[in-house]
Amino acid sequence: MPTGTNPTLQLALLAAALALAQPAAAQINCVEGLEPLEATVESRLSVTDFIREVAAKEAAFSHAFTRYGYTLDVSVQTLEGETVDGELRKTSRMDSDASGARRTTVLQEPVNTLTRVKLTDRDVDALRDAFVLTTAILADRDIVYAGRQKVGNIDADVFDILPRTQDSGPHGFIGRTWVRQRGNAIIRICGRVAGGPFGPMRYSVERMQIADQYWFPATIRADEDTEVDNRTVHVRVTVKYSDYTPR
Repeated sequence: MPTGTNPTLQLALLAAALALAQPAAAQINCVEGLEPLEATVESRLSVTDFIREVAAKEAAFSHAFTRYGYTLDVSVQTLEGETVDGELRKTSRMDSDASGARRTTVLQEPVNTLTRVKLTDRDVDALRDAFVLTTAILADRDIVYAGRQKVGNIDADVFDILPRTQDSGPHGFIGRTWVRQRGNAIIRICGRVAGGPFGPMRYSVERMQIADQYWFPATIRADEDTEVDNRTVHVRVTVKYSDYTPR
């Protein structure tokens, strides 16, 4: 990790980040379905390698994403106890017209009975971008190697992304990333984002490989209480991406 970080603060921040991987009030469990973490296995990647190689790939993937069309399924529910009291469902096809401008085609008639929260197309884009861990995003973060773990049949190096100071803690992403050993690409992310459309929430992001070289989002999920307009609201979010095609 970068030098100059107070060791006591670093331990406290690491404990906070690792707590994100444990089941709590949130329904998203960052380690659900995964094999045990092999914490004693040494990393192939140094922190410098992570910033140089992994973050560079993140920037390349983000740029490539703009050249693809895809189908987008969005589901948002608010719950009172176990009862769903509001829902948004929308399926769209995202493409470009002949001039290259973005074009959205609604594939199914949207359903929207939400009253306690709202979500726009711009919010969905911003949520996706919050999990693109470029060098700029990592500028005020420390990176700590946690061990090795399998994601499906893929061997991955696991890194925790931590706020460098208490002031940087509430902003941006805090959590865990899984980096594919072959190709140094992030294939899974789980942690808390402060600037999402519903306030700070824990999200799990699964990615899929496209065209044998890019790792684009497949699902983004959250399910927990959050503060919206000074009220506690239980929000369940599922965003699915599929049918990627070059534009």
